[in-house]
Amino acid sequence: MKNLILMFISALFLSGIKDINSVTKNNKPSHFSFTKGADGIIKLNELAAGGTKKHDEFGYEEDWIELYNNTDSTLKLEEGKWFITDNYKTNPCQYALPEIILEPNSYLLVWCDGLNTVENEIHSNFKLSSSGEKPGLFFNDNGTLVTIDSCTFSSLPHSQSFARAADGAENWVINNKPSPGKSNH
Repeated sequence: MKNLILMFISALFLSGIKDINSVTKNNKPSHFSFTKGADGIIKLNELAAGGTKKHDEFGYEEDWIELYNNTDSTLKLEEGKWFITDNYKTNPCQYALPEIILEPNSYLLVWCDGLNTVENEIHSNFKLSSSGEKPGLFFNDNGTLVTIDSCTFSSLPHSQSFARAADGAENWVINNKPSPGKSNH
């Protein structure tokens, strides 16, 4: 059954679904219910709060979340359908991702610096707290907000990240050598 759901959601991503009718002007669903999604397609893979040695396009050392395409297929994430947040329980539609093409087994870095802009890189409208957060990734399926992935992290010191032990793995670890946009070690 899980494989059937995974294939169905993968087909939805690749089919180029049109915009949904229940999206408001700010790209958030006007109503929604929560459903647990196709585990494994796209993962929150690593994140840093409080800075690492990675600098954004403006030269600043900022917080970030890394997404990972955990499939052997190219995925199109449509604008207004995908959301990331720093608090999946209270604000699941905090930041609408722009349209993105994720190549197989590739990484996408989203800066969590509060700039709310897309220049050469994606900058969300929120920052991560180094004292801990509950980030999440959601898909808006015709008004049903599907939880694709989420995690909870505690305090993160400067220059450390919270990462999956291996790309897409279930176990999370504190990483002393952050690897944004690269494979986790």
